[in-house]
Amino acid sequence: MIPLDLSGETALVTGGGRGIGAVVADTFAEAGADVAVAARTESELAKTVERIESHGRRGVALPTDLRDADAIEELVADATDRLGTPSILVNNAAANLAGPLSEMSVDEVDTMLETNLRATFLLSQAWADAYRESSRTSGRIINVSSLTGRLGVPRMTLYSGTNAGIESVSRGFAAELARDGVTVNWVVPGLVGIDRIRNLVDEQGDDIYDLDRIPLGDLGEAVDIAHACLFFASEMASYVTGAELVVDGGVSFTAGLYR
Repeated sequence: MIPLDLSGETALVTGGGRGIGAVVADTFAEAGADVAVAARTESELAKTVERIESHGRRGVALPTDLRDADAIEELVADATDRLGTPSILVNNAAANLAGPLSEMSVDEVDTMLETNLRATFLLSQAWADAYRESSRTSGRIINVSSLTGRLGVPRMTLYSGTNAGIESVSRGFAAELARDGVTVNWVVPGLVGIDRIRNLVDEQGDDIYDLDRIPLGDLGEAVDIAHACLFFASEMASYVTGAELVVDGGVSFTAGLYR
């Protein structure tokens, strides 16, 4: 059996200050990888780096505004300077500004498009350029989308659209980068019990969410998503590309989660 071992690998994880991204970074470090984490809040990144280093791995905090195209280029360059060209890229950062269609402002629309879809594309592009210039012969891009990307969800129309876009872009990158030795896959979470989601369920659960419809009975946890990312990052998934792994407690094959 091939172990889920990332020894000798270097990862760049966005949205790494908290929630799913922080747990992905911690999980990768526990599996043996050095990890650079990017997010806007430096203090949150520092906590993630502490957890990375607790596993005896190198961790680097790279505060970054992913809405800034120049900052994305600098992020890849900085990660490469500090840890070497990353062999693994995890696009996890996301903005979810939920609200009725009639109340969504242009700024909110731009924030979600730029943070979720545009940044995923531009960072994958910049990473691929750096990878091709390096001596690496294999690499991984792992994108984190959302089950909302294939559903019509009240108050989340644009968020859903950006996640559908992430999945489509992932397929294109998988096709373009396969001959470079790069696999591109994506993880599709359902409802995960990070603070933002728990607050949303508490506020709107009776109106939108029916948690009784989750066959496994509860919200998922960030570590469930991290384990899916770990599989895609490992040698176990070396012949897997252009694929998705849905981690939703079974919601997608039942009547559904949303009222």
